[in-house]
Amino acid sequence: MAIDLSVLLGGGVSTATVSPLAMYKKLQKLAAENEAKNQPDAAAAKAKEVARELNNAAVRVRNSQYRESNARVENDALYYQNRVKTATTVNELISDDRFLKVLATANGLSDLYNTDRQRLRDILTSDLSDPGSVAYQGPLKHLELAKKYNFGAAGTQLDVNGNTVGLDADGKLANDGTVVTALPAGLARIKGIALDFNGDAVVVDDITSTNYGKLVGNLGTAAADAKAYSGALTKALLEEQAAPSDTANYYEYDGEEYQKFIGRSDIKKQVDYYRENIGSVQSLDDLFKDSRLLTFLLKSYGLESEAQYPGKIRKIIESDITDINSLANRFQDPRFLKLTEDLNVKVFGVIKLKLGLQTDKVVDNYQRISYEENLDEQAPGVRAAIEFERRIKDVSQTVQLLGDNVLREVVTVANNIPQELAYQEVDSQVTALEKRVDVNELKNDAGAVEKLVLRYLTFKDSGLSSSGGQSYLLDLFG
Repeated sequence: MAIDLSVLLGGGVSTATVSPLAMYKKLQKLAAENEAKNQPDAAAAKAKEVARELNNAAVRVRNSQYRESNARVENDALYYQNRVKTATTVNELISDDRFLKVLATANGLSDLYNTDRQRLRDILTSDLSDPGSVAYQGPLKHLELAKKYNFGAAGTQLDVNGNTVGLDADGKLANDGTVVTALPAGLARIKGIALDFNGDAVVVDDITSTNYGKLVGNLGTAAADAKAYSGALTKALLEEQAAPSDTANYYEYDGEEYQKFIGRSDIKKQVDYYRENIGSVQSLDDLFKDSRLLTFLLKSYGLESEAQYPGKIRKIIESDITDINSLANRFQDPRFLKLTEDLNVKVFGVIKLKLGLQTDKVVDNYQRISYEENLDEQAPGVRAAIEFERRIKDVSQTVQLLGDNVLREVVTVANNIPQELAYQEVDSQVTALEKRVDVNELKNDAGAVEKLVLRYLTFKDSGLSSSGGQSYLLDLFG
């Protein structure tokens, strides 16, 4: 518990309208009450969060399995098409189980492939001119399958003019006498040759065409089979459950006084203006031309004083947060980085700025900061104490304390460090501060933060300046 320095100093120290310590303790009490009030909702939200993460973990595992399965399916489909291109006999294809699996699945006959593979081969190679062949002994779909591929066709494929169809030296289908390997008639359909009713290869008969006399291709049986196979076996990836958008934390000091404050006409006027006009912003130029919008936005991030430096702010928020050397990352004040991250102008332009969720966040922050500024007018130092507690968790280096006016104010006053410290080199300032302040301890020990804040508020309450003249009083706090 902080010691009342006014007693030690004979009661001659002037005090603010409201004691910062008293105001701070009141706010802490309100925060505790508000937290207790929201605990049931917070617990329910946490339970949902845990359940959601467990479900999402299962989804990620399942999707990993699906990706592996889909990769195999894609490989099978590609293999099928390549096998068709390189085959020179029907037997090469129907004796290849991997090829046969794709064909059967593409035609809805995967059960037959799994239970009686030989019958599937017999159907495919049936002699369609023989009513007693296997294709005619089963259901209609077996006959349709045999007709679709006509693997049982005998002899060499001829075109309608009697020319032999085969593969030229480049492996391409041809009927112009340059053929090296004659094409078996049973491979014609699956290799993409259009056949007439008699089973002869169709050629272009338009004498005005540059392709006159050349083979006519069909729609590509192999490609269609590969597509049908992929469509039948490819698994759609599951979607992870997103966190609900209405997860904003309760405001620590929300209550009758706070609600009354944000209902004030001057506050509502600023909020209404921002809500009504931010949607019309089409570019950063529009934002920076409207000083009222810009100031509102900056204030919501605790950067209202930076509104007088629009060029600096614009360069910061336009910088690339993925680049460690960008302006947003080089500034020691984490508020600049937070503003840049939230808007991500480099990627989204002003899209995120205008989103309803972002607007609500900006408005909530503006109202909170305005209220805490009002508290600070009644009890100077209270807002700095509140902000210190909030922002110290984002600090990782001592130099960041020096680069943030609020953090610097609290740590220097709390440790009775003279303001003249600012006249020294940055390295010297860091060294001097590290003798009194351990950033890691403050980040990880709420008790250390509270102790430092109480020291700050006690000195602030006492009216002492951080000139170094009262340094002996530090011993009273241990």
